[in-house]
Amino acid sequence: MIRQYFANYLLGLPKRYEKCNGRSEIAAETKPVAIHDTLKEARERAGLTLERAAASIGISGASFSRMENGLAKVTIDRLEVLAALYGVSASALVEGTVVTKPSTIDLDRLRKVVEAVQQVVNECDAKPSPEKMSAAITELYQLEIGHIVSDPKASFDPNRHIGIIRAMFRS
Repeated sequence: MIRQYFANYLLGLPKRYEKCNGRSEIAAETKPVAIHDTLKEARERAGLTLERAAASIGISGASFSRMENGLAKVTIDRLEVLAALYGVSASALVEGTVVTKPSTIDLDRLRKVVEAVQQVVNECDAKPSPEKMSAAITELYQLEIGHIVSDPKASFDPNRHIGIIRAMFRS
């Protein structure tokens, strides 16, 4: 059932439903999905080159490129393999709602942010509310994300943010 839904969705075929009398009728037409845009976005978010993704699923780079550019069809089986490769669900690829899982590096940075905030809270002998703690962690993590976007090879250095954290928890 799910596979048929995806097949219809990918191919832009009309949805089907059963009437009370058991006769199958065609519901309103659906628009074809531009899945190729979603595929490319998901591949890039996963940090894979076109060639590496193609090799991972056993096709040529040219074939993969045609698929991402909407010149070749995406089978259900291939969609499931790509979803697993990109760390997303097949439905996310179909619906265009790709949200990737955080990487180990992201989680490690988040842990370091939490530790840096907690260290300053302890040093200041502050007793912040959970809301204030979460706001501080969120803001610091956003600053850190901005930093690594400008310098992807940079490691987390809590000293870069200590002044900001202290200002957040001054009584």
